[in-house]
Amino acid sequence: MNLQKEYWNKIYESILDKKLKYDPWLDKYENILMKSKDTPIIDLGCGFGNDTLYLKERKYEVISCDFSEKALRRLSNFIDNLNVKCFDMKDGLPFQDSSAKVIISDLSLHYFTWNETQDILKEIKRVLINEGTLICRVNSTRDMNYGAGQGIKIEENFYNIDGNLKRFFNESQLRELFREWDILYIMETEINRYNMSKIAWEISIKKM
Repeated sequence: MNLQKEYWNKIYESILDKKLKYDPWLDKYENILMKSKDTPIIDLGCGFGNDTLYLKERKYEVISCDFSEKALRRLSNFIDNLNVKCFDMKDGLPFQDSSAKVIISDLSLHYFTWNETQDILKEIKRVLINEGTLICRVNSTRDMNYGAGQGIKIEENFYNIDGNLKRFFNESQLRELFREWDILYIMETEINRYNMSKIAWEISIKKM
């Protein structure tokens, strides 16, 4: 089994009964989200399911995606009739071309090599309609509480930390990664995650 998948399966198995709780970071994107009232929003790497819950409470249709079947099983225990897809982003996205208006990826795009990350972005662009939007958060290079600069270096700002692969981004790397997109919003922010302060980048980009 993929060691990353095994790690996350154990995490979700250990918190099966822990209730969902979200922070309102998506509030500022209401105008973007509203454009997808008639089309399911893809929650890519939904994990704990916080953003799925946020969207479902506001009557959006959501496709909740993760490579951990334990995460999706846990989430289905809290939300009825949930539309889920289990897959590894490195294998591509199982969606038709130009089939989504909005994709959300909250802390799920920073586990890959640079080339893999670029390939995943190409897949996201393929799935989005013209002028469709990706809203995401990723690790910052200042995220010291969660391993920035620690472990065995694989690539610049990409580390093996006790068998867990993690990437951390600075602004110049993000602007390079998204240079073929229209960057609507990019800001480094401090959030509370897993009971500790976390430094992350929050980004909204539009397919050109």
